[in-house]
Amino acid sequence: MMEWLLTQGPPGATVALMLIAVSISFANSSINRILITRIIGWKRYKVIRKEIADFQAQKRKALGSKDKKLTEKIKKREPQIMQMQKKMAKPQFIMFGASFSYILVWWFLLTPFYGWDIVAYIPGYGGVNIIWWYMLCSMFSGIISSRILGIMSTE
Repeated sequence: MMEWLLTQGPPGATVALMLIAVSISFANSSINRILITRIIGWKRYKVIRKEIADFQAQKRKALGSKDKKLTEKIKKREPQIMQMQKKMAKPQFIMFGASFSYILVWWFLLTPFYGWDIVAYIPGYGGVNIIWWYMLCSMFSGIISSRILGIMSTE
């Protein structure tokens, strides 16, 4: 019944690669959420993210207005913000290593099966191969999964 999913061309390849991208995106976002919770703590992560955003807004304001008092205040707070950014980078660094493993999936499973042929058609653009289709699906599903799991702010 679902044999068409295993076809190497559209529509099977189109849907199969989209499902693979969505699965990997949700897996990545879930792992990232777990890492953030264990390394930083979810509530602390939200507080840090807000503090960094506020600091960056103040920094832009200080640079734009050339207010010396505000610039001094920003410079005093910068080391603290840098420490916060370092702490927030730990889960992302771990995820970078895990994401590298997906290249192996690409190289050994998807590319040999689907090849470099057209796997999807985009209206107004035309046919796209496995790389472009997967990147599009991965980008959109990554944004959606991050928002659903609360990792990326919707504000």
